[in-house]
Amino acid sequence: METKLENKSVKDYIYDRIKELLENNEFVVGEKINKNDLASRFNISLTPINDALNRLVGENYLVQYPRKGFFVKEFSPKELCDLFEIRAGLEGIAVRLCCERANEEEINELIHSFDMFENGITADMIKTYTTIDKNFHKRIIFLAKNPLISQVRNSLGFLSRTYQKGLVKPMEISLSEHHEIINALKKRDGKLAQIAMETHLLGSRDRILKTLEEKK
Repeated sequence: METKLENKSVKDYIYDRIKELLENNEFVVGEKINKNDLASRFNISLTPINDALNRLVGENYLVQYPRKGFFVKEFSPKELCDLFEIRAGLEGIAVRLCCERANEEEINELIHSFDMFENGITADMIKTYTTIDKNFHKRIIFLAKNPLISQVRNSLGFLSRTYQKGLVKPMEISLSEHHEIINALKKRDGKLAQIAMETHLLGSRDRILKTLEEKK
């Protein structure tokens, strides 16, 4: 019994770690996953590696081709639009709940998320900005304090996938929209925060749609 529990724990750990690597864009889109490298990295056999990779195929992080292996899935523009729509709905209600449920310290943390960019943004800040951007959205989902919202986010991994090709909008526009969300958080205005979040995320979807139209 103890051995089975231990094995389950190892499988879950490896799954979580590989998923984390994917969400942090440690692998290039379309890249083949080297199972032996992962086994060496985690000092473990291929069995839990294979188990984790198969789970991640089921969650659309990876694709598997017969006799070729596992590859990081590349999302089409249409799929990215769908993901942004999911984010708009889920994060819209999450930020509204955040206004209702987060304590002052937690709200203050969100308010100051982008302080380092107060004096302007330069091109060399894009990696730092993207990291802060992702953490801001993750934190809002967490501070909604609704376990089911967090569960949906974790199981679908939609947030990380929308960053697959980097920021959709210029940093200056993205920052301005985040300030709209932050201003609503300051006021504890859940309805306004929800509208600002939905506008922000659906705006990214609309940019992708516009690019598709221009290519026709």
